[in-house]
Amino acid sequence: VKVSGVIDEFSFRNPHGLLLLTVKKEGGQAEQWRIETNSPNILRRRGWTEASIKPGDRIKVEGYPSRDGSNYLRLYRVIFADGHELVGQRPDPTAPSGAD
Repeated sequence: VKVSGVIDEFSFRNPHGLLLLTVKKEGGQAEQWRIETNSPNILRRRGWTEASIKPGDRIKVEGYPSRDGSNYLRLYRVIFADGHELVGQRPDPTAPSGAD
């Protein structure tokens, strides 16, 4: 799943970090997405810090969706407007690569 929006909150805490993202739907309607990351220890090893993501940042998030269809996903990676990215977990080896 890929969603784009503006960060409302980034919580860098155990057991998992959490992003709250406001996503604008067609027609201008806004929805909030909860995005769970790995633990801060794992994220630090992948280059994250408490200041990696700030409220107001415009990002695209790729992740694995919830099974119940809610606006929740498990983070795979974050892509910023300038193209740099932060990886949250290793890729699923069964997922197709390069699909956008």
